[in-house]
Amino acid sequence: MILAGEGYRLALTGEKPSCDINPFFSCGNVMQSWQATLFFDIPNQLYGIGGYAVVAAIGAAVMTGSTFKRGFWVLTTLGLFASYFWLMWMFYQAVFVIGFLCLYCMVVWAIHMILWWIFLPWAMKQGILGSSPRLKKLGAQWLPYSWILIVINYAVIGLSILIQFPLLFSF
Repeated sequence: MILAGEGYRLALTGEKPSCDINPFFSCGNVMQSWQATLFFDIPNQLYGIGGYAVVAAIGAAVMTGSTFKRGFWVLTTLGLFASYFWLMWMFYQAVFVIGFLCLYCMVVWAIHMILWWIFLPWAMKQGILGSSPRLKKLGAQWLPYSWILIVINYAVIGLSILIQFPLLFSF
């Protein structure tokens, strides 16, 4: 929400966001790129607010004992995958095309990687992605080790940033 407000002020008055802190971390430069409003000219942060509100609502409903039909979970899986794909595309765009990092975006990448890589094997285990016993077993076996893909995903992003922004880490 903070980033959405700052993006609005940037567009309206040109006021720099609080996360424009150095030549590497510049949310304003990312927000002013065409990638930041690709879909229907709506700022990406508004999609994030809506998406995480849905995830929070699903989590709250599950915690209160609600159950959902398989079709709902399939749509949730597709939505989480689309979000993951979109965020990894935005990571690539920020690091290799735009050439600036957004601290808020990086937090969203980090959170969503955890969400996706834990949800996927859970969905497999629950039979959401198919009722094959092999798929369910694979999900059950993978779930305790899903942290490995999270670490790999973090490492790829971290190494990409290190390679692309070598001066960021020069001491």
